[in-house]
Amino acid sequence: MQEIAPGIFVESAYPPYNLGLIVTDHGSIVIDIPPRPSHAWAWQQQVEEVAGKPRYAVLTDASLERQIAASLWNTPIIAAEAMLRTLLTYDERGWREMLQVYVAQHPEEADEVLRIKPHLPTLTLDKHFLLHYSTPPLEFENVAGGAPGSMWIVAPKHSLFFAGDTIVVDEPALLERTPDSKAWLNTLSTLARRTTIRHIVPGRGKSPIQHSDIETQREFMRVMRRTARTLAGRNNFRLSQCAQDLGQAFYNAQGQKAVRRIRAGLEHLVAEIHQTKATPGEEGENSE
Repeated sequence: MQEIAPGIFVESAYPPYNLGLIVTDHGSIVIDIPPRPSHAWAWQQQVEEVAGKPRYAVLTDASLERQIAASLWNTPIIAAEAMLRTLLTYDERGWREMLQVYVAQHPEEADEVLRIKPHLPTLTLDKHFLLHYSTPPLEFENVAGGAPGSMWIVAPKHSLFFAGDTIVVDEPALLERTPDSKAWLNTLSTLARRTTIRHIVPGRGKSPIQHSDIETQREFMRVMRRTARTLAGRNNFRLSQCAQDLGQAFYNAQGQKAVRRIRAGLEHLVAEIHQTKATPGEEGENSE
């Protein structure tokens, strides 16, 4: 665990996430929980050795993996309202079907995952709130990002924040699951103007990063959206080649892993464009 500011730690040993720990005089706050049970319990033990039993755990979005993660600790959860709404939609069958999707990707965790039950958040937000555990208080912001219920946790005293998967700099952004790619790009544009933020902990990859490091992601997302608009008008016939080209241009060191994610992102963006055109009264996209 790396201490990146007094009382603020980052742990990157449990893929795919960068996890956080904020220690205050009133208890500790954990940022994200790994979705694999063995990793989640190892992370919990590590946190308790450093700061005792956590007061809250924060989930930085409402993606499938973090829905599972919320259920692995018996700890009060802070999350966006989207997390609560999603968890409330499950009946027993729906919950088990969701778990099966994850188990198909991680069969070695099946015995533990299939036993867990939904764990509803204790505190939820749809915009912004302050937690007066430090001076100045910690800020929780609901933002448009890579998944429903994306959230930032800002520590103004140290000019840093935990961004979840809204910020990813050394691998392709997870565009295949964003609810609104244009709104996400607008979020990044707003962040670019927040000069009070100097350090960022992304949801995965290199951490921490500097404020200026987000420019690569902004440019990548602009190019992805422009490429998707071109593909949408040509029946996707060059999608695979475009994914290959963008992988080489932006994330060549990651090889085909990056290409596969870029292809999935392009497919999602093309579908988003077609959906926008099909929605009555919906205005067309403006170019970035």
